[in-house]
Order: sequence, then structure tokens, then C-alpha cells
Amino acid sequence: MLKITVAVPCYHAEQYISRCMDSLVNQSMADDEYEIICVDDRSTDRTVEVLHEYQSRYHQVKVIERETNSGGPGEPRNQAIEAAKGKYIFFVDSDDYLGTEALERLYNFAEEHDSDVILGKMQGVNGRAVPKAIFKETNPNVDLVDSVLVYALGPTKMFRVSMLKENSISFPTNIKSTEDQVFVMNAFIHASVISVLADYDCYYAVLHEGDHMTLAPVSPQDYYGAMKVIIDMIKTTTRLSETRKEKLIAKFLNRHFEFSRTTDFTTVLPTEDEQREWMNELHLFVQKNIPSEFDTLVKNHFRLRLYFIRHNDLTGFKQFEREEEHLHDFAYVEQGNIYANFPSLSRYEVPKEALKMNHKNQLTHFVEDITFDDYHLLVKGSVHHTALTHQSERQNIVGVWVNRQTKLEKRFKPVVSEGEQFVFRFPFNEIAETEVEIGVWDLFIDSYIDGYRRRGRIGRNRQPYQYKSHARFLGNNGFSTYTVKPYFTKDFDNLSLEFKAHNTALKVEISHDPSSYLTIKIPKQQLFFPQKSILLFKINNQELLVPVKDIITKPNQTEINISRHLIADKIASAHIFKGDVDIFINSYQTKLDPIQQDFSASLCTYLIHRKRWFLKSERKVDVQLKANHSTFYITSRSYRKQVTSK
Repeated sequence: MLKITVAVPCYHAEQYISRCMDSLVNQSMADDEYEIICVDDRSTDRTVEVLHEYQSRYHQVKVIERETNSGGPGEPRNQAIEAAKGKYIFFVDSDDYLGTEALERLYNFAEEHDSDVILGKMQGVNGRAVPKAIFKETNPNVDLVDSVLVYALGPTKMFRVSMLKENSISFPTNIKSTEDQVFVMNAFIHASVISVLADYDCYYAVLHEGDHMTLAPVSPQDYYGAMKVIIDMIKTTTRLSETRKEKLIAKFLNRHFEFSRTTDFTTVLPTEDEQREWMNELHLFVQKNIPSEFDTLVKNHFRLRLYFIRHNDLTGFKQFEREEEHLHDFAYVEQGNIYANFPSLSRYEVPKEALKMNHKNQLTHFVEDITFDDYHLLVKGSVHHTALTHQSERQNIVGVWVNRQTKLEKRFKPVVSEGEQFVFRFPFNEIAETEVEIGVWDLFIDSYIDGYRRRGRIGRNRQPYQYKSHARFLGNNGFSTYTVKPYFTKDFDNLSLEFKAHNTALKVEISHDPSSYLTIKIPKQQLFFPQKSILLFKINNQELLVPVKDIITKPNQTEINISRHLIADKIASAHIFKGDVDIFINSYQTKLDPIQQDFSASLCTYLIHRKRWFLKSERKVDVQLKANHSTFYITSRSYRKQVTSK
């Protein structure tokens, strides 16, 4: 027995079948361990010729040419199931393609966990929408009822062939749409183990123009007939308890109202007659198959639609859809919840609980500026509730940093909060106050209106970030020295702060202006420091503190300017004219080590006068700061002359 059969239904796929086939014949799995069955549905372009070219070059490729056009992908897929010699069958659409290691990884994962159905992580190409929630993490055994599997009813998965055949699971051929949902739900219900492999991009689904399979317009009778098959399938299975059946039906209804032909039939169908035909069939489907007790189990905005559907009220249904698009015109807050008074529902007795619209509200934001500001991070922007636009002047905002590991929260009030506008100055030392709080912190906004609260992640929508990705603040919170780097998360592009303990030296170069300043340059780093920073000179066990004049942070270099005269005065007052020097900025954890070889900078020149009896002497002393590969030291050169006192 082969490990896997890859089934590819084809129709008018000449433009993209080569990309699909190349991804299949170049799999990391050995070519004698899998087969590729391509079923052509009477294409009239060069699809068949291309398939035969691959068949002549690769022994694992098999081509089945149908004698008649089936009108959809269901029958070609069924033929592939019947012909399959693999332990598993993986359905791939002819305009999509696989990751190189997809088959090998999926097979090994299925064998390890004795899986009946295996979902490999999908990626959308050219804007193609694919399920995402189900692929948040790898899971060897996903529960059908308690997960979001019902939102992933596409057929592009891997199935155990014996499970399909033993339970007579096939694609229905009497309908031309939604046959994949019927097939996949049937497989889900009969599967003992459903697995998700989310750590590798297995399947690339491509958005393209035109149809690659024969698609016939589906009638509402056929469409809701298929929906009835799925509901009956769930109701009659003996593999689920009654409570779990009800929960699964409710989840399927939520999915149906959100992602199906029912979702927008009033806007897609061009004529009133067509809309009424669909509404009538939807009404019959609900009345005959969905007891009214289920209405309370679905999301509220779908529950409200059921009032119109059960009364076959197309006019009210369409009015409700228009009102829902302008929810903010009808929404209000009461006891911490958002409710809506929809005029279209005034003719029905709707309990207040059904009018709760919390789930319809979104917290949208825009970040105008993110700036290092002394030892703060300044974040400026705006935030508003989509359902409560008219109440934004009563909005109160709190910035919340959440430690990703410990979930500890630090809350901050804005320095400016005017309606939707906010300005925060987040102090780094108060976010990570102790050593145990060093780590990654994620930024959220808590927004309150009249007792209703919504939390939102912040940063994705923003003006361009003005700093380099390596820009960091280097500070000290009294317990430890740390660096903190703002960054934007990989998957969702939101703002986070990464705190790290700092205990390594900074490599520096030194230059000097003979008249005034000593400049310490930190190359290839965009560093920020507190405005009142100091340099610590440790010379012969004496500590000298010198305030920094200014710090100039550039994209690829940081410059620290210090007055040469201040350094010289400190050294002279301590009577230090030679010795090794250790230089730190702000704390002993931030040492500065020179990069240069044999560099010296004159700090100052002193005349030292001595008088003894009738003689006096003058000694000229040049004090210099030298550098030699990671070592600073102070040297002095002196010149003496004697004069006779008059």
C-alpha cells in the first residue's frame, strides 16, 4: 500500500496546473511512496495534454479522463477515492500548490497520532481567504464540538481512505454547490481522531480570476437541501450526546450565517423576485429543521435575523441589514453592555437580552507617533468604538502593558485624553520595576464608555515607525541595568516592548574637539539614554562623576558629548595624573570599551607652581586620555623649569 494518494480534480486548468504538479512531483517524500491521481472533467483547453506530459515523466502521476462533464468537482474526487491505493488521500485543487515537505510531514504526523482526518496549515496567496483560527497551534486530537473545526469545511485536507470507504463517505453528486461541506462534515463526525498540523505551511490556496471547475448556478432548493443534509447528519449521529449535537448545530448555524450564500443573498441577487425565492427557501429550511429553542444558542445578530426568517419577512430582513450597517445610530450603553433599538424589530416581541450587541463592537485605533522621550516611550494616537461613535466624547482610556509570560498588568493614565485622542508617556522603569519583570510586554488599550469596557491591542494601524528596528533605550531601574526595544509582533504587527538585562560592554570610539568636547561614539547602534545621564570614571579606585552634556542618537550611531573641562577639573581636583581608567555610563553594568588602537585625546594642560626658599618652579602638565584595545588609561607629560625669586 502506498502512503498517500493526492487527488487533483481538473477542469480548464491549463494556466496553473503546472505550478500545482511541480509542487506535487517535487515532494520530499520518496516518489514510490505516493501517487498523484488527476481526474480531468472533460476540459476543452490543453489541461489533459499537460497532465499527460507529467505522466510520461513521473511514474507516480496517473491521469483519469472522464467521458462526460460532471458539472462540479465532487464526482472527480469520488473517482479518485475509488482508485486510491494510498492509506490516506489528500485533495488538492488544480490552481493551488503544496509546500515541499507537506506530504511527508502530514503522513508522519497522522501515523504518530492514528489520525483519521489531518488538517495541514494553509496560506492564502494573492489575497485568498483561508481558515486561520484552527491553525493557531498544532493539536494531535481536536474536539469537533469545542473547537473551530466547523469553520474549516473545505475539502483540501488529508483523510484516511479506509475510514471513508467503511462509512460510505463520498461527495454528493446531486448538488453543484456545498458538496464539500457535506463531505467534510460527514468525515468529521465519523473520525475518531482529527489532527491539526500548524507548524509548517502545507497548503497554498491561490486567488485567481475565472473558474477552474465547472460551476453551475445553484438553486436555493438544492442549496438548503444540502444544509438540511448536514443538520440531519448531526441530529442522527450516535457518536455525539444530545447536548453536544445541539452545540454543534448552533456552531454550524453561526458559521452558515457568517460564511455562506445566506450571508449576503439580498445584496448579491439582483432582483426582488430572486431574493424572495431565496428568502422563502431559507424560511422553509429554518422552520422545518431548526427548532425555535436553537435561536438562543446562536450569536445575537443571527438570532435577530431568525425573527424575520421565521416570519418570511424579506422587507423587515433587508431593513434590519441596513440598520445593522449603521449600528452606532441605534446603540446605547446600559449596565456595562451595549444594546440596540432596531426599528425594524419593533413589530416583534424581542427580549432585551437578544438586543445585546457587545460582540458587534470593535475597538479601532490609529497610532500617530511612537517616540523615545527621556526615560519614557511616548505613544500618541486615537481610539474609538465602532458601535458607540456618537458617545466618544465620554470615553476614558487606560494604557495597559501585559507581561507576556506572567500576565502581570501595569496600568497607566494618559497625559492627554480628549475624546478619541490620547497621548501616553510610559515610564520604562515603572513597566519593568524589578529583575523578575524583565521580559516581553504587550500594549493594550482599555477604553470605557458609561461603564462598558473594551480592550484592544495597539500598534498595527500606525504612521511609519521613525526608528531603526534595533533602536533601544538603555536604563537602570535601581535593581538592574536593562535595554528595552520597541518592536512589532510577527503575526499581528502590534506594539510590544522587549526588556533584556544588560551586562555587556559597549564598544566605542572617541574623538575630541580641542576647544571643548570629548565625543564618545557608539557605532552601529541607535541607543537612547535618560536626559540626565552621567559618565562614571573609575581611576585608581577613585570614582569621578561627570554629567553628560548631550546625547545625539542617529540611525546607525549614537554620540555622547562631554565637556573636556569638566573631566579635567574632576581629575585635577582628585590629583590624578596617571592610571588605568574604567568608564561607565549611568551604572557599573554599562561599561564603555574602546575600539581604537593607540588613540589619545588631550584633556587639559596645567601649570603647577612650587616655591621653596628663594626658588620657585613651574611644572607644565598635559593630561591625556588614551585608548588601546579595550583599555582606557590616563597619562601626563610634565616639563619643569626653575626661576630665582626676586
